[in-house]
Amino acid sequence: MKKFVLLVISAFLVIVAVSGLLLNKTQAEPVGVCPVFDEISIVKHLPHQTRCDVYYRCQQGVPILMPCAPGTFFNATLEVCDWPQDSGCTPQE
Repeated sequence: MKKFVLLVISAFLVIVAVSGLLLNKTQAEPVGVCPVFDEISIVKHLPHQTRCDVYYRCQQGVPILMPCAPGTFFNATLEVCDWPQDSGCTPQE
């Protein structure tokens, strides 16, 4: 059972990493600037210029495009994916 749980977690992490890499191929510039040095316990997230369903996760000064869960939008104030009506984000075409 323990091996199965580890396998499921590993598969999930691989899927998240691959989806982030695929999204980076079509990324625009983030709104804001990623800090060059990451603080130990604080992760910086930045909104996308035109899309609400993705955001940037800062990693040592490099913005990495990440997807929100289906049906959620990035909330730039809270730096999390949120319900669309609570996110404050309006998609641009």
